[in-house]
Amino acid sequence: MKKTLVILIIIALLLSFTALVYYAFRHARGIPVTAEKIERLTLEVPFIDREIDLSEGISKEPWDSIAPKEVKLMYQVMVLPWPKVVVPTVTVKAFHNGKDIYFYMSWKDDTEDRDLDVNKFSDACAIMFPLGKEVQPSTIMMGFIGRANIWQWKASQDKEYWLKEGPKVKAYADFHYPFEETELFPVSKTVPKSAVNDLVAIRVGTVTPKEVQGQVEGRGFWRDDHWHVVFKRAIEAIDPEVDTIFEFRKKRLSAFAVWNGAKGDRGGRKSISDWVELEVE
Repeated sequence: MKKTLVILIIIALLLSFTALVYYAFRHARGIPVTAEKIERLTLEVPFIDREIDLSEGISKEPWDSIAPKEVKLMYQVMVLPWPKVVVPTVTVKAFHNGKDIYFYMSWKDDTEDRDLDVNKFSDACAIMFPLGKEVQPSTIMMGFIGRANIWQWKASQDKEYWLKEGPKVKAYADFHYPFEETELFPVSKTVPKSAVNDLVAIRVGTVTPKEVQGQVEGRGFWRDDHWHVVFKRAIEAIDPEVDTIFEFRKKRLSAFAVWNGAKGDRGGRKSISDWVELEVE
């Protein structure tokens, strides 16, 4: 009887010790918190039998029938200095006509910044699409981990492409040819093929323009203290290795970004969203 009691006491002590060790291990770095599952915002891309000719404007009619989605933005914390003022949200819409896919972005901006100069930067916005099946859990930076296709519209480039007004820059790089504006054959000037730069990134510091530009079109207008920008691209990808692939009735991820030139945004300084799921209907 005494032997059985001793065995029970030993077992109780061992269980208590094991429980204490487990508790200490679990709380060694603080009280564990159960992480809630992140519910991603879904952006529906309905079929609308309508085509937009960006040379005639961005057309208002097809967008009025589409419910907008307000996408929250956060500032890019990887780049200093962190500003006190950011673009808090961007309104996003999308549709396709079976041949082309369109994206609409609108956000509040008190100033229209289309010119580049010393300490003067252009407003801009972008859409990022991860390439491949391995996707990072958060956007953090555009093209931070893994390959991504980025469409970046720039107000300064829009002005040059659509309004045919060349950049009036007072400071030039060492290789700038000062008389190229009056030459019949400019020797160093890059003529944009679109108001949108079609880019590829595989990690930090690798954002690179594709060899072929002009597949992604875009145009923006600033009115009533808001930017309104439309992107357009053929649904079918020309090069699946570097082009975003859109598949009907299948979801894919995207992320959005906005640059406020008046606040010093350029390069990595921007407001970005978390992943948004696209559902092409």
